Parts: sequence; structure tokens; C-alpha cells
Amino acid sequence: MTEPTHPMELLHAAVCHQALVRPTATALIHRGEHITYRTLDRAADTYAAALADQGVGPGHIVPLLLPRSPELVALQLALLKRGAAYAGVDPRWPARRLEAVFDLLGDRHPLVVADGSPAGLRAPLLNVGLGDLRRAAEGRPRAAGPAAEVTADAPAAVIFTSGTTGVPKGVVLAHRAMTRMFREVPPPGFGAGHVMPQAAPPWWDMYAYELFGQLTTGGTSVLVDGDHLLPGTLRRLIQDGVTTLRLTATLFHLFVDEDPTCFTGLRQVFVGGERLSPHHVRTFLGRHPEVGLTNGYGPAESCMHATSHPVRIQDCDREAGIPLGTPVPFTTVAVVGPEGEVCPPGRTGEIHLAGEGLALGYLGEPELTARSFVTVELEGRQVRAYRTGDLGHLDETGTLHFHGRTDRQLKVRGHRVEAAEIEALASSVAGVRSSTAVGITAADGSVTGTALFYTRVPGTPPAVGGTESDPLALREQLAGLLPDYLLPASVRVVDSFPLTPNGKLDRTALNLLVRPGPRPARPRATATAARTKGE
Repeated sequence: MTEPTHPMELLHAAVCHQALVRPTATALIHRGEHITYRTLDRAADTYAAALADQGVGPGHIVPLLLPRSPELVALQLALLKRGAAYAGVDPRWPARRLEAVFDLLGDRHPLVVADGSPAGLRAPLLNVGLGDLRRAAEGRPRAAGPAAEVTADAPAAVIFTSGTTGVPKGVVLAHRAMTRMFREVPPPGFGAGHVMPQAAPPWWDMYAYELFGQLTTGGTSVLVDGDHLLPGTLRRLIQDGVTTLRLTATLFHLFVDEDPTCFTGLRQVFVGGERLSPHHVRTFLGRHPEVGLTNGYGPAESCMHATSHPVRIQDCDREAGIPLGTPVPFTTVAVVGPEGEVCPPGRTGEIHLAGEGLALGYLGEPELTARSFVTVELEGRQVRAYRTGDLGHLDETGTLHFHGRTDRQLKVRGHRVEAAEIEALASSVAGVRSSTAVGITAADGSVTGTALFYTRVPGTPPAVGGTESDPLALREQLAGLLPDYLLPASVRVVDSFPLTPNGKLDRTALNLLVRPGPRPARPRATATAARTKGE
């Protein structure tokens, strides 16, 4: 028997509650303009009525081809009020990737919402102009029809991540997964009186962490223009009242290197998405002992953070690195061995996550869902869990520690990157015989990008400008197929791939070719995408 849904388990209901109890409080700040909870909620009602006129309701998943903006937020709330879900889509993605996303959605998306009329769009369009939020909120919005019946287990958002087949995977997140961290005792830095930049991409689950984490608890979200924060931008935001910040580990390391004083004035910093560098953590804590620093861990399949850890200076000396932490509310962590047994403290195994944060599955991919979301026995109960592919161990205190991956998945600037997706698309290009992608690892152990190595089809001319086998030409073709974060930073053509003594591909040898600093001689490499002078 399904438990009744509490209003605070629903994303839009939790925001509506804030509009009732603090209507004049600032919900959003965009380009210096302050938007109250009342204005945001009324605009969402107006958009909900327009969506109802188009037949949008429960079971629908609507892609929003809009940049980060107040209108995007109001439309997301409007879809949730209609019982539908929103799909995180970047309007700048290559046409082929957008088509793949729309194909995955199938008839679940009765329309697409955009600003203007995107070229090649086959679905009906709801055109919403940017800058129209206040006009939408004026007067009393007309009713959108009967309120949709929504449960906490209903889809709220679909996040598209890298897939091994060359097609993105759609991770379906429920309302309960997105509210679980905030509905009882919010993390430090969230709630009334707290102001946080919203800088994560709108098609990423951490977008909801930064945005809805504040809106469901009464805080303020600052919508930041551009793809990434910079230290100078952060300084200005802090002067304007920002108190809380979340960065990927890559950006955190960059900020510490470039301007370690730029965090001055913050109360709380959350970091995650990749492994933290003890050196950078030590530098930060030495400069900012008054600022809380929290390490967060969790794939999109266990929405936002699954574990968190308040970082202390002594963590920098741990052999296993900065801990991933203990479970966030309504989340369970288990480390499972090769035979499906739960590992005791100290033993390494595959990290499994359970609880309310779990995704409902992968859109339109029941077999992949069944392989990734399994049943494990925890404390005598059969529990649904997600196999992360991450290796780790729990210590005697229940704190999780990371030990690497079981597969070839990489994290680049916080984004999940499947090397197989890059390889599948590269190998589909004329003139490419085979390809392999490896991570480019910085001195601190973080992955800063990917490098693609490939061989030519026999008889293809040597690498010269303008031919399909030229690294620059191949990278340009991939730019029309892949979003920016999946595009290889380096492309190299080789006569053959290095092999280990047992005949397997020697990825270690390829990794050495792209490691920063002095490099060994490049066996058989004839060109690079960078085309550095003298090469």
C-alpha cells in the first residue's frame, strides 16, 4: 500500500509553501533584478494555464530549450504543477544530440518550450519570450484547470547523461528524490537568509540542488549568466550578499590556485563531482578557517548528493584521500562484494546507494535499468539499490571512502563522461578505423578532459588539412555531434595502438602521452589537434 504524499515531498508544493509564508521575500536574483516568491509563483500559474491549453498533464516530459533565466524556473514549476516533468536540455547542443533526446522522449513530450523557433523542430512549440516573467505574473492568473494528482514518486525531471552506446541516457528523477535533502533539516547554508549562485548547467541534477534547494527552504538563488563562475564574479556576488557556494572539484582547485582569497565572506562551500585534492583543501582551510567546507558525493541516479562530509584539516593526511562522508537524509550506502555480499567495515567493494534519492530508472531503457538498479539485502530486508560502478569502503564510523572505478567512466568538470560514447561517435566518422578515449589527468589526480586516439582506414591518405583522417577535421566533426564537455581536448592519429604483453590495449601507455609535464617520445603519433608549433 502506497504511503500518502506529504506536500513538502512535492517540489512545486514546497516552493508554493514558501510563496504563502514569505510572499515578498526574494526568491530569485537575475542581472540585479529581485523576484519575489509571490511573483515567481504567479508567473508559474500563468504558464501552467498555457501548458494546460496545449494538453500538458501527468505522464508528459517536456524539454525546455531555454537558457538559465527566471522564465526557465517558472516554466519548470508550471510543468510540475501540471503533473508533468521537465527535461534538462541545452539549446546549444548539436542538432543530432537534440534529435536523440527527442527520440528518447517519444510521444511523452507533446510540445517543446523555447524562446523563438529552433530550426528543424518537429514537435509543436510553445514560444516563451525571455524577459516576460513579470508580465506573466501581472494580475490574477487564470486557473489551469483541475489540480493534477501528483505523488512523491511521480517523475519531476529527466537528466541526460553520457551513454556508452553513443546515445545519451535519460535519468528519471522523482519529486521525493529532489526534496529529500531539504524537507526536514536543510544542509548548512540553505534556507531563509541564505543566498546561493545557481551556476550549474540546467540539464544537470546539481542545478536542482542549487536552485530548488534554496527555493524549497526559503532561501534565495542568484541566476548566473555564462557557463562557469570565475573568481572575480564570485567576489562581486559575495559583495551583493551571496553566502553559500557549490563548485565542482575542478573549479574549486582552479579558484584556490588563481585567487584563494575570493571565498572571503562566504559562510559555506560545497564541493563535489570529482576527487578533492588534499593540497588545495589544505590551502583553503588555512586561508578560510571560518568557512564551512563540505565534500559531497553522488551520481545523478541517486539525485544530488548521496553522502556529505564536513572537511577538516586532518582529512588531508588520510591515505585514502578526502572522505566522501556519511549518507544524507533518506539515503542508505552499502559496499557490496563480488558475490553480492555486504562488505564489513574496511573492506573494499562496489558502492551501492539506496533510499528515496534513487532515480525511477533510465527513460525507455528497461534492460539497462534492470542492470543498474538491483536488489540487495540490507539488515534482513530486500532493498532496491543503484550500482554506482565506484569502488570504496566504509570505515568503523560509517564514513565512505573512494577507491576508483570498476569501469571506464570519467568525471570531467563534474560531468559524467563515458569514454565509449566518444569512441562510438568517432568510429562512425568516415576514414576512422578504430578509436579509444582516455582521461587527461592533472598532477592532483583530477581529470581535466579527454584525449582521443584513432587509427585510419587502410588506404586513407596521411593526415593533411581537410581530409577525414586529419585530427583537426575529426575534432570539428565531433563538435557537431557532441556537447562541449564530451568533446576531446586532444585528438591524435596513430598507426596502431600500444598493446600489453597479453595483447590487450595498453591504456597506461596512452595515458602517459597526455599526462601534463615532460612526456615520453610519442610512438607512431603523427599529429595532434592542438597543432603546436614545431610538431
